[in-house]
Amino acid sequence: MQQQNFNIQEKLELDTRKHLFLSGVETVDGFNEQMLKLTINGSKVQILGNNIKITAFNKANGNLNADGDFYEIKYLNKKEPLIKRIFK
Repeated sequence: MQQQNFNIQEKLELDTRKHLFLSGVETVDGFNEQMLKLTINGSKVQILGNNIKITAFNKANGNLNADGDFYEIKYLNKKEPLIKRIFK
């Protein structure tokens, strides 16, 4: 199986906080009516809201559409180990 290269430019569009479009999505790591967890170009992203529904996801091109009442989008970065933060 050939590994896909998702080094495409990511794009996030949020229309009236109700309709979401994302490009560059590698995987949907989890979702329910209050949360989407995604991997976008190697970064973990968490999107919070109410009544969230994924209306379309094309893994081949990395496009995702969702509807709901969105109120928070977080990029989750891994923290460096404590020892590396202390001894920079």
